[in-house]
Amino acid sequence: MHRSYNSYNPVASKLLQKRWDENRFDKHRRHVDIARPEIDSSPPVTFMHLHLKLKKLQLEEERLATIERDNRILLEKMSNTMRTKGQLDNKNDVVFKSLSRGRREREMLRIAKENMNMLKRIHNKKPAISTEKLDKDWKQTLKLMDNISAFPEDWYKKEKSQSNPSFKYKKPLSKISSSRQEKSDEPATDSNDYDNDDFENEDK
Repeated sequence: MHRSYNSYNPVASKLLQKRWDENRFDKHRRHVDIARPEIDSSPPVTFMHLHLKLKKLQLEEERLATIERDNRILLEKMSNTMRTKGQLDNKNDVVFKSLSRGRREREMLRIAKENMNMLKRIHNKKPAISTEKLDKDWKQTLKLMDNISAFPEDWYKKEKSQSNPSFKYKKPLSKISSSRQEKSDEPATDSNDYDNDDFENEDK
């Protein structure tokens, strides 16, 4: 069988050369099998914790458990309300405690007391300006103005009433009161006492 093997180079023994060539080829094949590629074309490593998120599943289970518990409590309340007449659960028996409550109450009472005292002082205080005195002074001022003025106080209203007959002249209240007082003070006179000269002056 060694006669059928032909070597590329001249050899002394074809049988030994065949064994050597086979050993060398087997060694080459082993090197080829264990050789690593220059470019890594293998798929990336798959991490299970990135695809299967256990923490997210745990949170989801806890949320579903909370929802289930709330639903069960609500169902129990509804069934209790349907079996009975139902009760109000809006009572709040919590007592609010404050360390400064007493001090704040005393401060509020003190302020209220001071306000009441101030109000009493304001009511009991006599006014510094007398309205009666002001009215009296104003009447005296009007009287002095009437004495020193060259024309009567309501001369322009008389002119308007003469130019416009529809204009109704109204006498001031001070004039009305003074005229009434003068009439009451004057003695009663007969209509025949007036002479013709007085009527002529009034027409003018």
